[in-house]
Amino acid sequence: MLKPMTNSHEGEPRTPEQIAELFTIAACEIEAIEQLTGCVVQLHEVQAAKAQLATLTPAEVRAALEFRRGAVGEAL
Repeated sequence: MLKPMTNSHEGEPRTPEQIAELFTIAACEIEAIEQLTGCVVQLHEVQAAKAQLATLTPAEVRAALEFRRGAVGEAL
């Protein structure tokens, strides 16, 4: 059974400042959803990259590591 909603927190009345903070938090919902969506997209990209990396031959891996090592050296 659901408890009725009240204007209290742990039995104490909420202050206007506490209620205003609740509005601020609630207003961030769209931003939070957008951030989460972006993270999910990024996670799918990571998983796809890992799946492709798992199909590489040892020679391809060595060549890519050498390429990365050279790119890091050039950046310094």
